[in-house]
Amino acid sequence: MLKKLFCVALLSFTISAHAGRILPQNVQVGQINGHNYPEVKIGGEIYRLAPGVRIYDTFNRIIVPTQLPQNAKVFYQLDPGGFLIQMWLPTPEEAGMNR
Repeated sequence: MLKKLFCVALLSFTISAHAGRILPQNVQVGQINGHNYPEVKIGGEIYRLAPGVRIYDTFNRIIVPTQLPQNAKVFYQLDPGGFLIQMWLPTPEEAGMNR
C-alpha cells in the first residue's frame, strides 16, 4: 500500500512540475546567437553572466552555462548592473507566446 501511495505522489509531482511555470512579468525575449562562457550573445548584444546565474531548461531544471544551445530562443532577466541573472529555455508552448 505504501508503495502505491509513493508512486501516486511521485506521478502527481512529475505532472505538476511539467504542467507549467510562471515566468516573471519583466522578462525579455531574445535569440541566443552563440556563447563563450562567461558571455552570451543575445540578439546583437553581448551579456556577461552574473555570479550565481540561474539557467532553466524546458523542464525547469537548473542547468550549467555549457549546456546552453548555441542558437535558441530564450527568456531572460538582467540584474541592475546589466549582468544576465536568469534565463529560461522555453517549452514549445512558451516559444509560441509573444511576451
